[in-house]
Amino acid sequence: MGLNYKYYICVFKGKNMAIYTFSILEKLGYKNIQLVSTPCQIKAGCSYSIKFNNMEYLNIIKKYSEKIGAKIEDVYLVERKNGKRTIRKIIT
Repeated sequence: MGLNYKYYICVFKGKNMAIYTFSILEKLGYKNIQLVSTPCQIKAGCSYSIKFNNMEYLNIIKKYSEKIGAKIEDVYLVERKNGKRTIRKIIT
């Protein structure tokens, strides 16, 4: 039996904006987010994104990224079902 999971990735225009947004959220006490390398299927190069498990966090991420002028490029749903991982853009 394979491991199944689902999470979201918020991709920013620039690596520094992802890091800065994440650090603000972390200082504010948000624990259910992670700074992760953006999967190469989404964006090539040295890029970071914010990973979260609940769509409710998207509004929080948007709110604080807008305050600092960080541009969210896209949001993706990453799922693994029966051993196969899929990545699907859900918001542009």
